[in-house]
Amino acid sequence: MAITKFNETRSTSCRFVTDIDDEGKEKYMSKSIANFKTDADLEDVNETTLAIASLYPYSVKRIILTERSELEEA
Repeated sequence: MAITKFNETRSTSCRFVTDIDDEGKEKYMSKSIANFKTDADLEDVNETTLAIASLYPYSVKRIILTERSELEEA
């Protein structure tokens, strides 16, 4: 049975440290950036995400890349 992959999408989620509470625990905020080309170079995706993240007044803790696609029996 052959499987076909289609409707591929790629997005990133940028996690920011917004504050540190009285106990020293970090507080976070996440923002998603969608519609990256699925064949885009990972360095370009990271650079673009960091450029957009620089518009926020918080430091970046982590960038998460998510790739999704649908599978269908052919």
